Amino acid sequence: MKKFFFFSLFFILFFFFALASQSIVSVKLQELRFGILRDQLMNYELSSQTLRERLKQMFLSKDDYMSEVKVNILESGIMNSETEGLDLKMSWQDRFGLYVINSVRFLNFKPALELEEQQKTIIRLQFAFYMERTRKYPIASKKYQELEDSITSSLSDEMAFTLLHHGYCLVMMGEREKAFLKLTKAIDLFPGTHYAENASLLISFLEDGEKKKEELKSKKKSPEELAYSLFQSGDYEETLKTLESLPNLTKDQSYIKARAMEELGKTSNAVKEYIQLVKQKQNKEVAIRANRRLLLIGNFYQENKSLVAFSKEEANKLGDSKAAENIEEGKSLVLKPVIIEKVLKAETTSNLSEEDTKELNQIKENIRESLEDSKLETTKLAAVVSEEKIPLVIESKEVTSPVLEKSNPLVVKKTIPQDPLKLKVKLRDGREVVCDEVKIEGNLATLQLGSFGLNLPYDLVVSVQVSAERGTAVKLLTSSGEKSESNRWIQNSSGDWTKPKSKEEPVVRGEVKSFRL
Repeated sequence: MKKFFFFSLFFILFFFFALASQSIVSVKLQELRFGILRDQLMNYELSSQTLRERLKQMFLSKDDYMSEVKVNILESGIMNSETEGLDLKMSWQDRFGLYVINSVRFLNFKPALELEEQQKTIIRLQFAFYMERTRKYPIASKKYQELEDSITSSLSDEMAFTLLHHGYCLVMMGEREKAFLKLTKAIDLFPGTHYAENASLLISFLEDGEKKKEELKSKKKSPEELAYSLFQSGDYEETLKTLESLPNLTKDQSYIKARAMEELGKTSNAVKEYIQLVKQKQNKEVAIRANRRLLLIGNFYQENKSLVAFSKEEANKLGDSKAAENIEEGKSLVLKPVIIEKVLKAETTSNLSEEDTKELNQIKENIRESLEDSKLETTKLAAVVSEEKIPLVIESKEVTSPVLEKSNPLVVKKTIPQDPLKLKVKLRDGREVVCDEVKIEGNLATLQLGSFGLNLPYDLVVSVQVSAERGTAVKLLTSSGEKSESNRWIQNSSGDWTKPKSKEEPVVRGEVKSFRL
């Protein structure tokens, strides 16, 4: 009996440890895969780079439209990838392994491993960042605060990103004291990192702005000088108040007023001011700057074809057609937001907890409010366009009448020029981007179009082909200088590049340097 008892106990313990070992390995592999994909898709360091560029533009070079276009392109690729690879499918065995790991971590006074919570955090971050880059700062600020309260690890990248970007949103909302607290906390918790560097940069800009403002007030300088200083320091509410106290505004001051209104989200009012500045003949430089803002608004911030058509025509009159071309090139590289489509398509399912269901519905409501605000702003913008007598652009296809052609043999058929050939790059989340060249550097793929480039994780690229079938092949260049051609290149599951239906050996992933026509 004793032998049977000990044999049974030994068998149970052996089975338990075998199952635990296998489960722990499975969970650790899940954690490793999740960490690699998270770093590839979230691009935290790239987000710091774009924020730095945004700050420089905000405080140092407000009228550098090329820099602004590049920032918009970069921001569209950050936290804007399909997170299907981050969807954790935890089996009962994985959950058992996670329970064992967390039990051991508890005994060693370490925080629990929360893979599912990390996945939710990434979705929340994607949403908050989208609201930030579309200038919905109050919603973004609220979501960043919720993230700060829910993130368990105070020294994670997610916490650092949240503190830094929440501080930026608070600055744009005019709540500078609260912003200072968030930015200081980021510096204290993450010294020597790119997060601390950007937080310090933003604080230094704010402090310099405050010093200049106090100096001007103490010296009793004119409201004109004060308004310009406030605008340069990013204090747009005070800028508008100061300008409103002036009886008459110069063209430069009217431009500053319009810029301040635009940054505060009063787009339709800003557009009205810009149009008047474009039409005036006294100051050509201001007219050019105002027209570039119209191009940026019509292409990026509040898409409007009539406004774009008007500003392109004015750019030609002002001798600034190159700017219109550059902005349109940049627009073609901006990626549509994945997070919005994903959240709106998500249905409340029975496997979600009550708290998760409530949060999902709240995010959906925020998105709907954002879209409604956008529609309202578009309606206001349309009213401005109509009021200023800008012709509406209606897309139509030219139809050739066979009767007319037969009755009039002298009718000359118009030859439609063919669009220039480009590369069409398909991404893993289904989106397609047209560009001139694809450059590969390590784990980064740069999609180059004219003066602009869109940086993406290399793993997101699925295939590269010609935008139209005209007998032209895509050239693949390797680090050794070799060239190989194919109508289409496909990245297989190993990351190597192959030709469709070809028995040739694939080109090794690490050897690929670029794709071009």
